[in-house]
Amino acid sequence: MTPNQFSLECPECSSRLKRLPATRRDKIHVYCMDCGHDFGRYEQLVERYRQTLETLEIKLGLPVGNETPVNVSPQLI
Repeated sequence: MTPNQFSLECPECSSRLKRLPATRRDKIHVYCMDCGHDFGRYEQLVERYRQTLETLEIKLGLPVGNETPVNVSPQLI
């Protein structure tokens, strides 16, 4: 069974704690705070989450990304 790339839990130890060590720009990796599992580059992780969110918004019929919903009053935004 392949691990769920979008799960909050670490596939090795089930921890939800993550860390972003200080490093050079564009080379940031996300690691599990407990066991050190490498979740991959931060930018790639964020892009996968964005793509999944956009797919879900399309399926639910919601405005995608930064679009403002038509029926929401400006006070709520």
